[in-house]
Amino acid sequence: MLTVILNKILIMLFFMACLNTIRHTYYFIQAFFQSSEEEPRKYRLQTTSLVLLGVSVAYILTVIFTGIKI
Repeated sequence: MLTVILNKILIMLFFMACLNTIRHTYYFIQAFFQSSEEEPRKYRLQTTSLVLLGVSVAYILTVIFTGIKI
């Protein structure tokens, strides 16, 4: 019973990590295409957002290589 609940929580965390990574990828691509040589536009991240993105990418890679099940 407890492992089923933990597996569902881990699947939800995986989904949230995917959404966070897709969100930052979208904003990065948007900043890349909107910038020009005359007016370059950088994609800047705050410290907490950068840490959360790093944890999300690390969790996605962990799930890819090891799986979600406990």
